[in-house]
Amino acid sequence: MLLALALLYAAQGVPFGIASEYLPVALRQQHYSLGMIAAVGWLQLPWYLKVLYAHVADRPEIRPISRQVLLVLQFALFVVLTGFAIHSFAEAPRLWFVLTFLAALFASTQDIFVDSLAVRALAASQRGFGNTAQIAGYRLGMLAGGAGLLLLIAPLGSRRAVLVCSSFVLVTAVCAFALRDTGGESEAPTSRAERRLAARALFKHMVSAAARPVVLLALTYKLGLHMAAFLIKPIVVDAHWTETEIGYAVVTAGTTAGLVGAVAGGALHRLVHERKALAFGAVIQSLVCVPLWFAHALGAPHGWTTAAIVAEHFVTGVGTTVLFAALMSATRKSDAGLHYTLLTSANAVAIGVGSTLGGLLADRLGKGAVLAIAAILCLAPLYLVTKWDGAMKASADEP
Repeated sequence: MLLALALLYAAQGVPFGIASEYLPVALRQQHYSLGMIAAVGWLQLPWYLKVLYAHVADRPEIRPISRQVLLVLQFALFVVLTGFAIHSFAEAPRLWFVLTFLAALFASTQDIFVDSLAVRALAASQRGFGNTAQIAGYRLGMLAGGAGLLLLIAPLGSRRAVLVCSSFVLVTAVCAFALRDTGGESEAPTSRAERRLAARALFKHMVSAAARPVVLLALTYKLGLHMAAFLIKPIVVDAHWTETEIGYAVVTAGTTAGLVGAVAGGALHRLVHERKALAFGAVIQSLVCVPLWFAHALGAPHGWTTAAIVAEHFVTGVGTTVLFAALMSATRKSDAGLHYTLLTSANAVAIGVGSTLGGLLADRLGKGAVLAIAAILCLAPLYLVTKWDGAMKASADEP
């Protein structure tokens, strides 16, 4: 089951790899400002809005056909990604922007169904490595969508490189058959009025005094690191790195380090108390901003910058895995589709806000100042971590 989860999450990672790894390079090469590059990140808006319909995965008439829904979504995602092959980004940037938005829509919807199945099927002892499968799979997809384009465009051309990436999504669709909903009978309301009342009740529950630290942690845990990570590609592009150099160092080496970090994060979550794992992740996220600052200050020398990128991606893998495993612990199984989506969407909002802040502040204050601010922000969630045990139980409705 873990392998199936990893490959389904990998399919979601392909369009995000195109949007977050390839597009920033292409945009900077076309002389877009850092603020504009950050603004393009809001084409991932469906990831933030999926909370509006996430309850669909919990409905009793939908749960029995969840795997069929996944197959349809996978095929739709394949069709959209194939559309990138019509023209290169330089020839049709508007087409790429539209397709990027549609890809985010189908990938985020697929994520709702995969997440709800994972929450119901994974035992507490499996959540660490279950989220390793999630993060590692997602980064594998980002590797295919990011490095796949950056490295394959030169030898294959834009069209063939895109088709290789989209074919990967089509192949992973068969993994939908390996998933099973083992969470018992659905108690989801059936009428629209009942669903509206249930959603309101869940929201009130999430923002109650006892459970509120969970939501706040989801919003802030990775905000600082997202600000720092956004600057990596502008730093190397401004230092005149080639696409091949960026593909190997920023995407391939970095994403591989992220895969290793996800495994380490899964082990950390299993071996130590969840609160301690969260605290450790916050501290190392702050520390990893320091070598990035030196990489910028030194003019992005290849050796040091590659090492800094590898460290950042490794730490991101650790932190994201620990955070998502903790959020899974704080999710009510009866509302798994909607509740977990709300929590992870808070982290998605942090990606958009962090990237936007990083770009806008870097245009005004400089990249070095933003990296220093990011290091400080990474430590801010430690206060919330001290409240985790009680907040997690309150959020999950555990005694």
